[in-house]
Amino acid sequence: MKSIIPITLDNDSSLYLSWSALFQVQACVHNVLDHIITPTDEKEEQTAEATKKNDSGLWKRLDAVVLQWMYATVTHDILSSILVINDTAENCWKRIAAMFQDNKHSRAVHLEHQFTNTNLEDFSSTKAYCNHLKLLFDQLANVDSPVNNTRVVLKMISGLTDSYAGFVTYIQQHDPLPTFETAKSRLELEESTMAQHVACESSHSSSKEALLMKSQDENSFSSTSPTANLVRAVNNNNNSSHGNHNNRGRNRGHKGRNSGRCGLSNNDGGGWQQSGDGGRGQSSYWQ
Repeated sequence: MKSIIPITLDNDSSLYLSWSALFQVQACVHNVLDHIITPTDEKEEQTAEATKKNDSGLWKRLDAVVLQWMYATVTHDILSSILVINDTAENCWKRIAAMFQDNKHSRAVHLEHQFTNTNLEDFSSTKAYCNHLKLLFDQLANVDSPVNNTRVVLKMISGLTDSYAGFVTYIQQHDPLPTFETAKSRLELEESTMAQHVACESSHSSSKEALLMKSQDENSFSSTSPTANLVRAVNNNNNSSHGNHNNRGRNRGHKGRNSGRCGLSNNDGGGWQQSGDGGRGQSSYWQ
């Protein structure tokens, strides 16, 4: 049973619908669905009643098998609530249903609030977002407040972020709207396409940054290489020698001009005075 019905029913109401559906499939396979749900067809109901009367031993044995299936697929807390001596599968099935279907109206209000306020930004992916909507969709159906396909698809696209604006327009253009499963599949494809586009842009940006860094590294290396330093040193020495040679020439010129302008004096009251530029002036004697 654990491999056929992998869900163990607990107090989480979201599991009941799935558990119930799987259990009914199992009962149909073994032709014992009438042990938990009274047939609606008159002919099937007559057949079940005839089996109870004509072969009551077989009916009781099959009924016990169905009870065993239910006991094996619920938690200990639920088992303690439904376990009754000399019980029937139908009565046990009804008690389990009542545990999860009581207070339908109050639960419907709570689920409706959750359904209305579910948005993609609260989930890690579009798949998780759509799965949660599907869970609420099933729970609302379980409390007799089903949501039709049009409403759940419109809710799905209204809860998307702005980056999916193009997808929202694409879905809205369909008349009638696609099924929820189809819209979910296309939304997941749109998410995958957007992720690939972002990855390509990121890779391109990383390549440009790598080329820029490589260029900067090459410039930095050339500026600090021994060959570049040697060339700069030779150029500096040449410039320094040329500057010193020019300075020496300028100094000799200054000395010549200074020699022409300087005068000779005699402290004894007389002397010679030389005038003129560059030593080419006239001489005179003064007293």
